[in-house]
Amino acid sequence: MPTDQAPPFLNIHLPLALLALGVAIFFGAQIATVNRTGKTILWQLNNLDKQNGNLKEAQKQFADLLRKREELVKQSGQVQQQYTALLNDVLDLAKDDADAKTVVEKWGIQRQANPPAEGKPATGTEAPAESTTK
Repeated sequence: MPTDQAPPFLNIHLPLALLALGVAIFFGAQIATVNRTGKTILWQLNNLDKQNGNLKEAQKQFADLLRKREELVKQSGQVQQQYTALLNDVLDLAKDDADAKTVVEKWGIQRQANPPAEGKPATGTEAPAESTTK
């Protein structure tokens, strides 16, 4: 046997062993990546569940706030009607009473030409009775 040649079992087995080792390392890395990806997906699913719970709670809070707001709007409409009735009474009283006429003139109370329709909220420019200071 010449000295510069390797034994015959090394000629075939060494490259195959190195190839098998490379494939094993590759598959090990792929398996580790799949495990990390699976953990990431589970984390994302847990976060999604938490966010869905938070969203449902926020929707409940929004519905409660909306209901409270509707009550406040009704109350403000009632207060506006009471002030309108009061100022209309003052205007009616001003026809016969000098003191009421003085108050109407001092505060500039006057009737609106076209009162807003029932159920429609009045804007700042559509007040049924307006008072201003001089």
